[in-house]
Amino acid sequence: MRTFKIATVTALSAAAALTLAAPMASASDTACDPATAAAVQAESDYKAALADYQKTVDGGGHPGQAERDNVDQLKQKADSAASEAQRICGDQVMDPTTKPKGAMHTGLGGTSTDDDASVAAIGAVAVAAAGAGVLVVRRRRQAGEH
Repeated sequence: MRTFKIATVTALSAAAALTLAAPMASASDTACDPATAAAVQAESDYKAALADYQKTVDGGGHPGQAERDNVDQLKQKADSAASEAQRICGDQVMDPTTKPKGAMHTGLGGTSTDDDASVAAIGAVAVAAAGAGVLVVRRRRQAGEH
């Protein structure tokens, strides 16, 4: 009898934990989006400055120290922004110019487009908890008959 109570409490606790974990995963995405946008913008600025620099060199010009410093600073800014996005977003963002798609392989709840997997997992836990509850009620009824 106690094992069914323990199983029921465990199943209900797991269902509650999964229900609470899904909103937390989406909350971290809100910080990830601005960091990713900043990284993409910094990378774009660097590539534009590098293209201008290269155009000057290809045209036979000799860019000065200010132009070289500008390209170097924009490169550092792009690297820093990409690093910050990686820190905030975790392993979701390997290349800041692309947004991750598909389910994460580290657990439930942190997907960018595949929300059906987390809903199915929560549903499975809820069905298991309901099944455990039915077993407990049947055992109590059977125990009351004897």
